[in-house]
Formats: sequence, structure tokens, C-alpha cells
Amino acid sequence: MDNMKNAIIYTRVSTDDQADRGFSLPHQKEVLLRYCSVKNIEVVKHYQEDYSAKTFDRPEFQKLNTFVKANRRNIDLLLFTRWDRFSRNIEEAYRVIRQMREMGVEVNSIEQPLDLSQPDTKIMLAIYLAVPEVENDKISIRTIEGSRKARKEGCWTGTAPFGYKNTRNENGKSTLEPDKRAAVVKEAFETYAKGIYAMDEVRKMLRSKGLTICKNQFTNLLRNPVYKGKVLVAAWGKEKELIVEGLHDGIVSEELFDTVQDIILGKTRVTKRSGKKEPNLPLRGHLICPRCNNKLTGSGSISRNKTKHYYYHCQRGCKERVRADLMNEKFIEFMNKLTVSEQVADLYHHVLQDVYKSNEGDRKKRIYEIDAEVLKLKKTITQAEDRLFEAKIDLDTFNSAKNRYNKTISDLQYEKEELKNLDTDLMKQIDFSFDILQNLGNLYKYSSFEVKQGLIGSIFPENLIFSKNKYRTTHLNNVLALLTSINKGGEKVKIKK
Repeated sequence: MDNMKNAIIYTRVSTDDQADRGFSLPHQKEVLLRYCSVKNIEVVKHYQEDYSAKTFDRPEFQKLNTFVKANRRNIDLLLFTRWDRFSRNIEEAYRVIRQMREMGVEVNSIEQPLDLSQPDTKIMLAIYLAVPEVENDKISIRTIEGSRKARKEGCWTGTAPFGYKNTRNENGKSTLEPDKRAAVVKEAFETYAKGIYAMDEVRKMLRSKGLTICKNQFTNLLRNPVYKGKVLVAAWGKEKELIVEGLHDGIVSEELFDTVQDIILGKTRVTKRSGKKEPNLPLRGHLICPRCNNKLTGSGSISRNKTKHYYYHCQRGCKERVRADLMNEKFIEFMNKLTVSEQVADLYHHVLQDVYKSNEGDRKKRIYEIDAEVLKLKKTITQAEDRLFEAKIDLDTFNSAKNRYNKTISDLQYEKEELKNLDTDLMKQIDFSFDILQNLGNLYKYSSFEVKQGLIGSIFPENLIFSKNKYRTTHLNNVLALLTSINKGGEKVKIKK
């Protein structure tokens, strides 16, 4: 009994329905235990796996490796039924065998046993390890060749891109069909083609309309020729990249798509009309005439001494005409009166901070759940690859399942990214927002024309009236109206504890 060796037995399948081929987990375990009993080997641990053998990045094998490191003087053997249960990657297999040997552990198969101390057996080991890898490579090549052939015919072989769904045409060929998100995709191209907004500005503008993709995904969307009805056939081997006519309809015209590409590459600059963005007239478009209730416009006129002066004036024949510099200065004074007091800002800041912290646990829990779901889906895809290798499913079934799972993974990863961004940025944004609310006048005064226009539009949903050197409006932004109304009666506000 002193010579009894200690062994870890390892069993692995890719799917749980392989009993008909003798690969089932119970069968492998039974054979290994019987072998160890006959050979007087003590089984100290059993690890059971249902992951692909393409790499050793498998949960149970990682546990096995940790156990061996912790008990390296007490483990003699790592046993499995066949070498393809151990690995389907010859380079990875050699690396792990070497690592195990350095820890005093012999790696071996009971159905294909090898004396690895003999140089000649390395040839047989290479064959046992290479055959599964060669089969995997052949399957991979056939899959790529099949996909490329289909794409050259205009078919779509992957997960449907944002704005499309996978379908088949009347001839049974795999293609795409625009879904309900196609409208926001088209709007994204049209908005970016104006050349006014940065790429990420467009993405954020359209998020509320359903453009629920991250920054990198949006960049890829605008570059993807699938949206003009084309299919990209990637370069492979000696074959160059191709773009062919797709079987699907484009969401945007070829002209619009090409305009967007020119802007991305910096070939096109959209000319902006100076009259629409005159820095001296930031209030133009937001003013109502106090005399006739029509909209005021603005323009500049040259005086006798060749100096240009700007005015806001009516367009309907009435004589309302006020110097722009005066109205602009009075507007800054008006904005300063809307400042939220430090007392009120602190109160709301603490309330928002409490709400944020109370939801933090839920966010972290959801991120953990997403990671688990993604891991499970990736495992399912790997199992499907092995079923394809075992000829249990055909290529079309595999592609359909893979596309479906990849789409779900993409959605989950987007959700996780949004949760992580919220987790890191929200309190900074809240702090920044209250800084703005306490300094509206100065913020407006020193901002660019575009920011001034944005501030006016967001703070005053309806137009402004300037009369008797004062501004008035019928409606103020609801949140700001609430904060400033509390501010006015701040001395009467008491916090109940």
C-alpha cells in the first residue's frame, strides 16, 4: 500500500447528450474509477467539465490546476479516458503537460496510454493531440468558406446589425430585413450628414428614440456598408476584401452613406450660414415683439463712421427696434436672478446622493447577473460549435443559434456598459449640474454661441419678451422654476427630521 499513487480524474463533454458515443460523464467516471481500482490508484479528486477543449480556460480545469498547486507533493497522476477529453489544442496541451510535470504530476489517458518518459512516445502524443485540432481547424475552414461563398452571393451570415433582423428570402437564402429601429438608424445618418454635430453628439441625441448602442458600436454603424444595401466579404488568405450587392434593402441611400463617409474621413465640410450663427445675436429666434406679438429677428447695420451695430427688431412693419448689446446685457442680469441658492442646491444634492446610493446595490447586482448570463451564453455557443464538430447539427442551424446568442450578448454588454457609466459618472454629473445652476449668469456670459442657444432653449421652453428694460416669460423650465421658487422663500423652508 506504500506504493499506492494518488490521482485526480478528469471527465469532460461539450454537450450532455453524447452518451451514444461513449463520451457521457457517468461513463467516463465509471471507466476511470474501475481503472484506478484495478491499478491500485487512490482517487483523491474528481473534476467534471462541460466546456470545449479548444483552450484550458475552463472553470473546472482552473480549479483542478489550483488544487494541484496547493497539493503538489500529494498528487501523482492526472487521468482521463482519451486525449481529446484533455485537449483539442496541441500547443496548449504541451504547455499544461510540462507545467504538470514540473509539479510532479504525470498526465495520461487510460484508453490511449503513453509512457511519456520515452522519446518515441512523443510521436504518438503529437498524433493523439493533433487529430482533434486538425478536425477543429477543418470545421473552422469549412465554416469560413461556406460563409464567404454565401456573402459573395449577397447573403448575410452573421448576427443582424442594429436596425435589421435576420430572415430568409423567397429562395430560402439568409438575408436581412429592416426592423422597427431602422427609422432611428436613418435619422442618425441624416443628422450626422449635416456636418454640424460630432459623432457622439448624434448618438446621445437619438438615445431617447431607441439608438441604444455604445460609442464604438455607433462608429461601426456609420461605417458599415450594410446600411446602403451592400455586404462586406472580409479578406481571407490571398483573397482581398470585397463589397458586393446584398440581397437586402438598404436603410439609407448610397449617396447619403457616401456623404457620411466623406465627413468621417474629413473630405467634406458643411458650410454653415453665418446669418444663423451671429455671436452678437444669441437671442435671435427666442424673442417676441412686445407690440405685435410676432417674433423678433436681428441684424447688423453700418453706421456713418463705418462701425457695425446690431439690433433686435420686428419683421412685421412695427417700429420695435432695440440695440442688441443692451438686450444681451439685460439678459445676463435676468439669468443671474435665476441662480439657485447654495442652501437649496445642497438640499437637492443630498437627496439625489441618497437615491443614488440606495440604487447602487441593485446596479452592482445587475452587473454581476449580466456577467453570469454572458458567460452562460458563450458556453452555449461553444457547445454548439462542438455539436457542429460532432455532426449533430448542420451549419445553418449552428449559424442561426450563434446569431441569436450573439445578439443577446451584445444587448447585455450594452446594458452593462450603461450601468458602469452610470456608476462612475452620475455623481460627477450631479455635482457639475448644481455648479451650473448656481452660476447660470456667468456660464451664459462666457459660453460659445452654440451653448448660449442651448441654454436659452432648455431654460425657456417658450419665447421671451423684452419690455421696459426687463425680460419676462410665460413659462420657465419646470425643475428650475421649482428650485428658484424655493430659493425665493428659502428662509421659510424647514427640513423635518
